[in-house]
Amino acid sequence: MEQAQLKKGIGLLMATALVTGNMMGSGIFMLPATLAQKAGPGSIMLAWILTGLGSIFLALSFAKLGSQYPRTGGPYEFSRQAFGNFTGFLNAWLYWNGSWIGNVAVIIAIASYTGGLFPVLASNHLIGFLFTSIILWVFTGINILGVRLAGKVQTAITVFEILLFVGFIVIAAVHFNGANITPLFPHNKGLGTMSGAASSTLWAFIGLESATVAAGEIKNPERNIRRSTILGISIATLMYMAINVFAMGAMNPTHLAQSSAPISDILSQFMGNGIGKVITVAAVISILGTTVGWLLSTARIAFAAGEDGMFPKAFAKVHRKYRTPHIALIIGSVLANILLLMNYTRSFNSAFSFVMLLATLSYLPVYAFTAASEIMLMKSTKTLNLFTFIKVSFISLLGFIYAGWAIYGSGAQTVMYGFLLMLAGVPFYLYMNHKRLSEATSIGTNHDSAAPSTVH
Repeated sequence: MEQAQLKKGIGLLMATALVTGNMMGSGIFMLPATLAQKAGPGSIMLAWILTGLGSIFLALSFAKLGSQYPRTGGPYEFSRQAFGNFTGFLNAWLYWNGSWIGNVAVIIAIASYTGGLFPVLASNHLIGFLFTSIILWVFTGINILGVRLAGKVQTAITVFEILLFVGFIVIAAVHFNGANITPLFPHNKGLGTMSGAASSTLWAFIGLESATVAAGEIKNPERNIRRSTILGISIATLMYMAINVFAMGAMNPTHLAQSSAPISDILSQFMGNGIGKVITVAAVISILGTTVGWLLSTARIAFAAGEDGMFPKAFAKVHRKYRTPHIALIIGSVLANILLLMNYTRSFNSAFSFVMLLATLSYLPVYAFTAASEIMLMKSTKTLNLFTFIKVSFISLLGFIYAGWAIYGSGAQTVMYGFLLMLAGVPFYLYMNHKRLSEATSIGTNHDSAAPSTVH
């Protein structure tokens, strides 16, 4: 049913841009400074290698399952096929809540950067709220008007973002100074600081699953989901590592750690202070592309759950003209707008960063379940033992272990609240499950009563 409802308007280029654009959000502009505060050059490089490999293991699971089950919803669909409706619901619940809350963080990042150009956005809460609300609804509207339009907008912005960072890499490489990255493991920032650096780098890979979430709208999904997932994470990983390595080489580590805008500050060293505003504008444009992609993903996971009766059926409604899940888009944006309003009241400011961390954590169990789903759905062999099991599921097991390690590294308190978020969905599932069974019983009763009696 879904394949006929949603328009297949996403090709390989757009799907790759969706993955890369959703991964390379606002964080990349601050990561060089954040990492320099936590660790030395050697530990930072090792952290990128560790989290990059772990994320690639997970991406391979998404790529394989996305090709086997090319249906909108991605991780929701995989876990439902592997473990049943309840696990599928939990994945949809965690991913959807993490996504619409995360959208607020992305839009606030836009306001934060724009506030550097127009200080009134930061000083006046009402104007700041109106500005972020306009951004939210303009890009919600673009998503409603068609997946191809949204895809074109994000593709153009993602290409712009990549070109921007390639330019930065070239300039930083020309001015690379090896003395800035030696010693690789300085005093107080030795190998032991790698875990702290990895706690920041692992979040940079959120979004690797984006092509599978929009699978129902991707052309030739059996081929393009796999390719776009692998291409997307490869591009993002290479960009991440190159940006950070050359940033470390182009600026003194003490100055880099103290910088509030590392990309801009490094370029200003070599191109003059006027480049700062140009980079700020470029950052805003780049994050706008992330907004388009994450609004798309948020609606698709809810649409898939709504189609199967895990979420209310309203989420599965498709616009007659544009063939997009407009109700799911609107509901997600209404909730995001409420959270934006709460953010612009002083009482909520202190709790907002924790809410964002909790939202990001909600993706990690979904990733772990996806790796486990690949193992669960693999073809059984006649002579299976522990050795052959590990051999055939080696990559998936590594992805699962990595996701578990990432959850552990988030801290006990955050994990506890993440578990409570999961439990909060259980009553919702129980209600929707009984409602679904009740509707099925009602349909069966009506069918039996409508059937003509047979005289023997």
